[in-house]
Amino acid sequence: MILMLPTGAQADTYTYTPIAGHVVQQTANNPCIIGDSSCDTNVKAIAIVYTSNPGPCNGQADTGGVAGTCNITSPIYVASSGGLTGLPGSNVIPTSFDVGVDENLGTGQGPEVLQHFYAWLCNNNPCTNRTLIGDLGVPSTLVNENNGIGWTDGVISHISLTDGSQYEFQAIWTNDSDGMEQFFILPGTAGVPEPGVLNLLGMGLLGVLAMRLRKINA
Repeated sequence: MILMLPTGAQADTYTYTPIAGHVVQQTANNPCIIGDSSCDTNVKAIAIVYTSNPGPCNGQADTGGVAGTCNITSPIYVASSGGLTGLPGSNVIPTSFDVGVDENLGTGQGPEVLQHFYAWLCNNNPCTNRTLIGDLGVPSTLVNENNGIGWTDGVISHISLTDGSQYEFQAIWTNDSDGMEQFFILPGTAGVPEPGVLNLLGMGLLGVLAMRLRKINA
């Protein structure tokens, strides 16, 4: 069963932005959220388990047999305000980060389109009861900026999670024509402040405004 957001709640809207130039190289792509074995070409002190699936996803069982469509869900991850401090294989991720995307496009093939990048809050384990907390605002073309050499082609921003909660991520893209796309945490990026933080900031600004009005009226 899929549990959607409670009445009045709203999922975050993520943005995919193409990145020209070399930003993050393949050997720095750890931890992968969704990817294949090339995400682990470098030995890292912190490593988490990820979903491995070879591309292209033409007619594979996990896509329902739809040619050229990939629909892959990650393992369950635990968000931590301490960031990537867990032991190897512990599936601990930061509470705020951006997601780098490494595109693999076949020569002479049309563009691949990222239809969705879902973030799900797991209400149980193995996440059969889950709540949608974020998705792309619009389908986004996976632009061939640095194809085939393991560099970031685009960035999904911003992912904001709650400390201690469990999450799954799901990527759906069409016209897959080459190797597996990689979705990985970009180090050193900061997401949008959580709603509770924004509420506190808003209350603080209202307090300052009230004090100024009192001085004016005095």
